[in-house]
Amino acid sequence: MLTLKLLPATYVIWQLPSDAPTPTIAAGTFTTVIRTTDELSGVCEVDHVPAGATIDAGWRCLQFIGPFDLTLTGIMVRVATPLAQAGVPIFTLATYNTDYILVPQARLVDACDAIQQAGHQIIE
Repeated sequence: MLTLKLLPATYVIWQLPSDAPTPTIAAGTFTTVIRTTDELSGVCEVDHVPAGATIDAGWRCLQFIGPFDLTLTGIMVRVATPLAQAGVPIFTLATYNTDYILVPQARLVDACDAIQQAGHQIIE
C-alpha cells in the first residue's frame, strides 16, 4: 500500500519557449521548473505563473509519501494504472526523494476513488 498526500493548492502547468530566461519561482507549496532543448515548462500555483506562459490551469497534486530509494521500480505505475483505467489524465513529476502526480481538479473525486480502490491511502 502506498500513501499519498493531497496538497492544498490548485496548480497550473505552464510552458515558455526553450530560449526564454529561467523564471524565479520559489513560492508556493509545490513548484517546478524544467528546461529541455524543446521547451521551458513547470508547475506552480496560479499566482506565480511566469509572464507570457502558455498555461493549463486547474490541477491538483498528490505527493507520494516517501522517501523512496532510487533503485525501486513500479512506484508510479501502481497509481498511474488505476487512474488510466478510470480515464483520469495525469501529469507526473519526480524529485530525488519521491514522486508527484497531478490530476485535473474536475476529476479529483474520480482520481481519489480509483487510487483508494487500488488499495492505497490518501491523506490531506
